[in-house]
Parts: sequence; C-alpha cells; structure tokens
Amino acid sequence: MDTIKFPIRFDSSGLAKLREKSNDYYKQLLTLAILTEPGRLPLTPAFGINDPTFTSLDKGQFVIQAARYVPEVVITGIDAEVSPEEEVAVVFGFKVRD
Repeated sequence: MDTIKFPIRFDSSGLAKLREKSNDYYKQLLTLAILTEPGRLPLTPAFGINDPTFTSLDKGQFVIQAARYVPEVVITGIDAEVSPEEEVAVVFGFKVRD
C-alpha cells in the first residue's frame, strides 16, 4: 500500500505519496525507525531505536528493527555523523532483497 510522504506535501494528484516497494518508500520506513524511540507507539512498543543524539548509536538495534519491521531490505551500512554545529545525522544504506 502506498504511504504518505513526509514531510507532508501536495502534488497535482493531491496528497503526495510514496509508491510501495520503491527505494524512497523503504528509506522513509527506516528513517521513521531512527526517529521513533522505543515505547512511543502503543501498538508496537518495541518499534524504534534509542535517540542517537543522547546515547551512542546502537547499530545492532537498528539492524534488528529493520529485520523485524522492514524485512524486504538488508542494511548495508549505518553510521552517525556529527556536523560542526554538533547536529547528529544518521546515515544508512540498504538494498532490497531479491
């Protein structure tokens, strides 16, 4: 099922969406796992990873979350980068399983 594109935008057909099984679709799902702390979603309390801004990035936790909630992809790399302004960015790579 297609999903709403975040941040929410509108296009010529109305609400912008991401096509299911596209790379952008999977990228958004994995990004949501990074931005969600465990326990924040009542129906899936195990979803998410601890905020890498306040703790070190748990790469294993991210890989486990991807395997559990987005089994169609394999994580090929993950790293945290800190900008000169001390903003933390999590960078990851993935490939869609055959």
